[in-house]
Amino acid sequence: MAKIIKLDERLSNMIAAGEVVTRPASALKELIENAIDAKATKIEIHLKNHGLDEIKVVDNGIGMEATDLHLAFLRHATSKIKNEYDLAHIVSLGFRGEAVPAIASVSKMTISSKTLETDPYTVTYEGGVLVHEGRIALNQGTEVKVRDLFYNVPARLKYIKSPQTELAYMLEVIDEMMLANPKIAFVVSHDQKVLRTTSGSADYLEIFANIYGNDIAKSLKIHDIEQNDIRIKAYLVSPQITRARKNDVIVSVNGRTIQNYVLVNSVVEGYHTHLMVGRYPIAYIDIHLDVSLVDVNVHPQKKEIKFSNEYVVANLIRTCVGDAFKVHNESIPDSLKTPSPTVKYTGFELWESGDNVEVIKPNRIEETPLEIKTEQPKPKLPEMSYIGAYAGTYLLFQNPQGLYLVDQHAAAERIRYEIIFERLGDHKTERKQLLTPILYHFRPTEQDIVEHNRMLLASYGLDFEVIQDAYALRELPLWLDEKDIDYMVYSLLEQLRTYQSIDIKKLRDQLAKDVACKGAIKANKALNTHEIEHLMEALKACDNPYYCPHGRPIVISFTQYEIEKLFKRIV
Repeated sequence: MAKIIKLDERLSNMIAAGEVVTRPASALKELIENAIDAKATKIEIHLKNHGLDEIKVVDNGIGMEATDLHLAFLRHATSKIKNEYDLAHIVSLGFRGEAVPAIASVSKMTISSKTLETDPYTVTYEGGVLVHEGRIALNQGTEVKVRDLFYNVPARLKYIKSPQTELAYMLEVIDEMMLANPKIAFVVSHDQKVLRTTSGSADYLEIFANIYGNDIAKSLKIHDIEQNDIRIKAYLVSPQITRARKNDVIVSVNGRTIQNYVLVNSVVEGYHTHLMVGRYPIAYIDIHLDVSLVDVNVHPQKKEIKFSNEYVVANLIRTCVGDAFKVHNESIPDSLKTPSPTVKYTGFELWESGDNVEVIKPNRIEETPLEIKTEQPKPKLPEMSYIGAYAGTYLLFQNPQGLYLVDQHAAAERIRYEIIFERLGDHKTERKQLLTPILYHFRPTEQDIVEHNRMLLASYGLDFEVIQDAYALRELPLWLDEKDIDYMVYSLLEQLRTYQSIDIKKLRDQLAKDVACKGAIKANKALNTHEIEHLMEALKACDNPYYCPHGRPIVISFTQYEIEKLFKRIV
């Protein structure tokens, strides 16, 4: 007797549901994608009891006929693709024909729809079995209700988080859809309370305000870049406002939000020293490129895609984000001043507003341009007199405008960073011979990278010679110290593995940071007057005297007005 049997359609759909519908948020994502594919200009999302009792999505799209309603519940039935060519040139969000039957197999699902030419019709499936159908009253478009999700799969319910957590996941999905589809009006409610609403006017200031609040939205900066038919538009929130996780770095490709470590990391790298260590920005990156260059058919939930030019896109993103922060003025943070309701001050660089985005800026210290290589004026510290030190770490200064505190370690770190970065020079400088070669025993993956990039590595001063099972270095770039060679070698290999290219400026930057931090004046070290004068003169000569290489403030101010207000001299 044969041991292999063909599973029935209902059981197959329940198995597929394990991949497609992992939680209420994933079911909601599929429903919204179907509404977008139906060319809807308005989508309403109504949730009951954190989406656990009911998820309802209503759109004003093209709708479906009664026959199509039944076909939609069949696995691999879809209107999105018809042949292999369509599969390689997918322009819709959905295409697999798995979502509806998968959701229906583990819930009580009702779909009602009306086209321009046909009467409205409704069908209801419970656990993948048809239980009701008939005519109803409905405007053009489609209404989908998903009730009691996982009611027939008790094991899945055990893994559902708290109701509040599940609602948070669903709002994350909705936020991504709103960002990726600015021309669609969204209305989102939970237990009849409106949580989100957008007009569909493609106004990203409005969308960011709905998702993150007005304070964050008013710091929005927009920057774009285009190269070889790859168009990238970056919507960047001020680095003053950060998160502990990368969840708020959202990337979409041709309108599809995706998860991609390389691209998200390139956004973080683009912010560079504007972010403190361990903090991440709020950003939305909108990428458009030829659909034939991406493969979205690699994951059931369609959140992961493959690029034919991933590293080119990553480098473009990093350049786009970095360019957005090249032109900006900076100011000393005022520690006592109450922040404006539209801007938060946390010690990071301030930057100018993007197009059509109004930003309320604090009063700036008068700045005088100095002669430098760039076209922008160099930030200048105000004239101030030294009056003492606090806790062996913070130097106190004053002038008619108020009181200033200088972190001596951060100041010394910035000074050393700029000096060391300049001395490191570029990779075309001379090389120095080593008395004894440095041997490296690379792993197989690292050996493969070295072998395929021998010429490129040699151009950066790392000419590897194979000696039995090891790789030997006999000379180094003149600017590189021997103690830093391991860092450089493995950093270059990591760059080649991740981006298939080398960014020597990024490498020099990290080396300069590490060396500067190790040798800078430490906290709790008393300085004499001569040392303090020398420190401040060197700090004034820096390109950025306000922030250390890791994004921490060097100088903070207490205005005389705010000090007198604290002492009730001013009411």
